[in-house]
Amino acid sequence: MNLSTEKFVAAGKANIETGLQAASAASASLFAAVERLSSLNLAAARALFDDSIALSKSVAEAKDPKTLASLQLGLITPVLEKNVAYLGNVASIAAEAQGELSKLYEAEASQLVQNLNSAVDEFVKNAPAGSETAIGALKSAIANATAAYEGATKAAKQVAEVAQANVESATAAAVETVAKTTQAAASVLKAA
Repeated sequence: MNLSTEKFVAAGKANIETGLQAASAASASLFAAVERLSSLNLAAARALFDDSIALSKSVAEAKDPKTLASLQLGLITPVLEKNVAYLGNVASIAAEAQGELSKLYEAEASQLVQNLNSAVDEFVKNAPAGSETAIGALKSAIANATAAYEGATKAAKQVAEVAQANVESATAAAVETVAKTTQAAASVLKAA
């Protein structure tokens, strides 16, 4: 076995080990996100149950339709706020998991590019005379592919950030509108 074959085998083993480590880290990240989401869902279910019991008691204690209507109006904003908070937590968990996975894949891609560049450099040392143009083209192609990947990754992150900001802004506006409308309806009910 010559030296270049040994290096090729060693590089292959290193790439497999790197891939396995990346897959393991990605799986751990996904399982952690699922655990956080499950915990959030259990807490939300518990809160919903507790709120249902409290509502049932309040409805049973209501003495007239006006009190009952006022009770129902008083629940709209808190329920909406809880739903928005829940969805915000779900989005946060998803964004965090996506961020962790992106970091893992970016690190793996960087390592693969580094390994590829090392292999090209090793090839250059043993390349026949006259192959400089082909080697230059190969290095240029690798650099261009790396730059395109980095640009696409950066653009995707920016789009995700803008979309998240727009959703948060629209949600806050909707909650504020519902709260004002509910307050106005409650005022009308009290005046009646």
